[in-house]
Amino acid sequence: MKTRSILTIVFAVALAAVGTVWIRSLVPPGSPSGSLQFLSAAPELPIFDRNGRKTDLAKEKGRLLIIHFWATWCPPCVEELPALSQFWDRYRPRADVSLYAISVNKDWKEIDDFLKKNPAALPFYRDPEASTARRFGTTQYPETYIVNEKGRVLFRVQGAVSWSDPDVRHRIEQLIAS
Repeated sequence: MKTRSILTIVFAVALAAVGTVWIRSLVPPGSPSGSLQFLSAAPELPIFDRNGRKTDLAKEKGRLLIIHFWATWCPPCVEELPALSQFWDRYRPRADVSLYAISVNKDWKEIDDFLKKNPAALPFYRDPEASTARRFGTTQYPETYIVNEKGRVLFRVQGAVSWSDPDVRHRIEQLIAS
């Protein structure tokens, strides 16, 4: 009985530490010259779907955006995708939230080969030259930006996100409601 209590306390402390680290990583971008504060500040932020159709993130407004940059050759990205996919399953039907899972891989073949081994049901896009990622200020992957309905970048999360963490879902729900 004593061992179970100790393990429960250790688990609770570890969970609190992980939550604290994640919440503290949610900081607004530091500088407008290094990263965007508003999507509209860029003349264009192009990303491309599988059919080559361009979406300009600079024009996206009216809903909460989750903009996630990743790559198939990035170990933390690979680890994170299943949880991101499960997270997205919950929000996919909502009209007030959009997710852009943007790969910086050079071509769709690399992404398709990866997805054959690691299936994920996400809205995938590609930033072939990583120019949009650089405009955001992204230099390492994965990196996630949370953007409000007016196009303001609220948060920049460098590194993998624990998408299955209830605190993450709670924070997203708060942002949607605000």
